[in-house]
Amino acid sequence: MDVKKIFNETKVWAVIGVTLDKEKFGYKIYSRLKEINKKVYGVTKVYDHIDGDKMYKSLSQLPEKPDTAVFVVNPKIGLYYVKECSNLSIKTIWLQPGTYDDELIDLINKLKLFMVKACVLIESK
Repeated sequence: MDVKKIFNETKVWAVIGVTLDKEKFGYKIYSRLKEINKKVYGVTKVYDHIDGDKMYKSLSQLPEKPDTAVFVVNPKIGLYYVKECSNLSIKTIWLQPGTYDDELIDLINKLKLFMVKACVLIESK
């Protein structure tokens, strides 16, 4: 698995767990993808807008299907989004460090989704 190739070939991103807190990875990852001109949508149940951008409560509300969904949420919350990715045929799940556990990994494998375990911020350099 060439993580850099996956990063470069992803056209449309969804970041699950975007926040207004500029110190948290949900904000940093979303902002970094925008900064390098990637097409990115924010998914959060908490905020309607971040930095003037419309946020979405779920992946199914996005105006287009992302190629990759970046998880920046607790693994227990991530279980819901893994199922949503499967239902929407979003095949690549990007797991930030600290966002996965055995249960989440087992579900991803059971649903035959592709996972990347790497930091978007590092891969974007």
